[in-house]
Amino acid sequence: MGLAINVLGPWEITVDGEPVRVAGERRTGLLARLALDAGRPVLAEQLLADVWGQSAAATAGKQLHIVVSKVRDLLSRHRDDEVITTVRGGYRLNVAREDVDAHLFTLLVRQAGAARARGEVATADGLFQRALGLWRGSALAGLTAPWALVEAARLEEERLTAVEDHVDIRLAAGDHRAMVAVLTAHTGSHPLRERPRAQLMLALYRASRSSDALAVYRDTHRVMVGELGIEPGRELRRLHEAVLRRDPALDLVSPALLTTLTERVAAAARR
Repeated sequence: MGLAINVLGPWEITVDGEPVRVAGERRTGLLARLALDAGRPVLAEQLLADVWGQSAAATAGKQLHIVVSKVRDLLSRHRDDEVITTVRGGYRLNVAREDVDAHLFTLLVRQAGAARARGEVATADGLFQRALGLWRGSALAGLTAPWALVEAARLEEERLTAVEDHVDIRLAAGDHRAMVAVLTAHTGSHPLRERPRAQLMLALYRASRSSDALAVYRDTHRVMVGELGIEPGRELRRLHEAVLRRDPALDLVSPALLTTLTERVAAAARR
């Protein structure tokens, strides 16, 4: 039977598409923590530090063993083999990494990037759509332990980068009008990310809305100075100048040029 663990949204575990109810914060936390290292051993000390945290008592090791046993019993009703096995010093979740949506997302994004590098634009577009379609909300929603918050932030950054990589493909394909709405929402939710601001400026300019593109730059300048005390990055300033002089290159953005422009903005933002 097919067991799947979904963490890109509210926690969910299914067998053959049917949900399996896992009750208890520690049982859920244990499964989620093991799922992020699916197929790999996780030391008991790490599980105790992450799932039990500061509340770990002298009996925490025994509590961990009990929780593992309870989860095993639950899953054994739905699968014949042992889903959680004991390994030296810890435990391992015996599911394929692709059966955990976070790992499947990463794999699909990697495949999309490879297809894009080969010039297989339609394939890359489909892979990005499939990857982003796995998200049902905030990653690890409902889990508040420090490790879960760190992992949720990492996964969210991967999602945002994937969204922006996908937008590059759509813009290069001439889908700039549809991307205006997507990017307006994206920049509204993440006002300090320069890369989608640059993408929105390009989309607006190519949609014959140069005044709106310039307004995006002015708003970016206001936000960056007001929130961070810094000017927009050099590449974004160059794009602003190109829009002002109506540089013909912006009307004929090839995939390679668009990628170069937005990647420069992304690199400048990381520095």
